[in-house]
Amino acid sequence: MPPLSPAVAIRRLSPAVKYLLGLLPFARLTTFCDVGANPINEPPYLGLLRAGACRVVGFEPNPEAFAELEKAKGPNEIYFPQAVGDGKTHILHLYRIPGLSSIFEPHLPGLKALGRRGWAQMAQDVEMKTVALDKIADLPPFDCLKIDIQGGEKIVFKNGRKAMANAVAVIVEMRWMQLYEGEPMAGGVDDELRAQGFILHKFMFNKDAMLANSQMRRLQRSLNSDQLIDGDAVYLRHPGKLEELSDDQLCHLALLGAAIIASNSLVVAALDELVRRGKVDRGAPAAYVDTLPEEMRIPDADMAAMRAARHARRAAAATEDDTDAA
Repeated sequence: MPPLSPAVAIRRLSPAVKYLLGLLPFARLTTFCDVGANPINEPPYLGLLRAGACRVVGFEPNPEAFAELEKAKGPNEIYFPQAVGDGKTHILHLYRIPGLSSIFEPHLPGLKALGRRGWAQMAQDVEMKTVALDKIADLPPFDCLKIDIQGGEKIVFKNGRKAMANAVAVIVEMRWMQLYEGEPMAGGVDDELRAQGFILHKFMFNKDAMLANSQMRRLQRSLNSDQLIDGDAVYLRHPGKLEELSDDQLCHLALLGAAIIASNSLVVAALDELVRRGKVDRGAPAAYVDTLPEEMRIPDADMAAMRAARHARRAAAATEDDTDAA
């Protein structure tokens, strides 16, 4: 499929995103740091990237995947053929299923429970030199860290605290069912991100599966996938402390809320803070809500009825207070 022209890509953005791009006083393009940028799946920022509305700095050590990224990249993309970690050399276990490759060996009880022992088959082990985010001298400031490296995420976070200090969001794979020996799992990832001032905001999706059992062939998988495996979680700078963010951080946070993580309440909260600072017009929050699909808004007539009912309740309460006083 040929790449979209920027004009076509912009037209495909939602009205809400286009409104924010025209409203917010960005000092620079919203920037994503993509650790594990292998283009197996479309990244969540693809729409913004095609429209020329964001920048991507990606890391991908797989030579074939890196070559594919280099071949298809646009003017707002830069990629490095490096593995991000703690700066040390690790053994990378290359599984026969490429998407499972990790610095961790398979956790056989977890694979047994899922009936996926075949996932443990490996192609080879290779030495892999890693680089710490905090040691990359020319790494530009980024606003959102997207990472999926099969259990190695906490290592990246611990060795990227300085680089992540300006970021307002992290999109990370969280593991609920252990697949690798020694991986930190969701709890370990959450501990480190909370220590850096991020809190869990929402899940973009979760994957689940049926546990292996004697009646698997008789059970509808889609209705009996009872075991959570993993999923992509969104962490944000604390939304109760928006006053601590810079104007530019608020702008990037609002755009991420509308274009990437589908969090309209976050967008409006960021706009409210920008209004308080006098950086956008006071009507911006309401104008943003007006751009949303009808099913996401309470109709104006219903709002009027709700206000009338509220006033009636207050009037009735005031009358009762006057009666009691008399």
